[in-house]
Order: sequence, then structure tokens, then C-alpha cells
Amino acid sequence: MDESGFESETIRSHGYAPIGKPCIDSYNWQGKKRTNVIGALYNKMLFALDYFKHNINSSIFYEWCKQTLIPSLKTKCVIVMDMQIS
Repeated sequence: MDESGFESETIRSHGYAPIGKPCIDSYNWQGKKRTNVIGALYNKMLFALDYFKHNINSSIFYEWCKQTLIPSLKTKCVIVMDMQIS
């Protein structure tokens, strides 16, 4: 299982402008529109997928395990988690 996030907007480091004109743009650094997805993989097949419009914390992860992951597992399973420390 793993979690991943996707930004709704991307910052562009390059752009186009008419010759002789500067390429100027603005970006709202406070607008954090992000979609986060949690899922599990078994035999190269994704299952127990769920998405959230807010950041994933330990309580959201725990509820996902309890309500989505565990009910969809077979009786005998080993769960391997990707743990990344920032």
C-alpha cells in the first residue's frame, strides 16, 4: 500500500511571450488544491483505492485501513507499507 498526492496546478518554469516582451505570470502559493490517493496492490492489481481532497494524516490513514483496506483483504495476508520520513 502507498499514498500519493497530485497538485491541481503546476508551476511552470518557462513560458512564451512576444519577442521583446517579458514572460510574466503569477501564482497563488496559498491555494493548495491537492488530491491524495491511497491504494493497495495485490498480484499487480490495485484495490482498496480511495481519494481525499485534504492531506493524509494518521487518523485518516487509520480510518482508511479500518473501513476500506481490511474489509477487502483475504483471510491470510501480509501488509507491506511504504514509510517515507521527510
